[in-house]
Amino acid sequence: MRTAAGLPAELVPLGVFLLLAALFVVFGAYLLRRPERAAALFADRDARERFRPRDARAIGLVFTLGGLGLLAVGAVRLVVMLTVR
Repeated sequence: MRTAAGLPAELVPLGVFLLLAALFVVFGAYLLRRPERAAALFADRDARERFRPRDARAIGLVFTLGGLGLLAVGAVRLVVMLTVR
């Protein structure tokens, strides 16, 4: 299915997907860059163990790598969508 401009109809959902993947990367980079502030952000008073900067770095790495993977998948899908008719 195509839009009135001749573009694929899946372009908008794919754009939203790419935007969310980019936000994952930005959030992960923030966690990697500022682990002390991120640990304070995730801190829970009722927890048995406190959230350490090392934990924030690990979560930041997961978000960054996961977001980059999602961006790569979305970019490949975008290229395939725009080149294959």
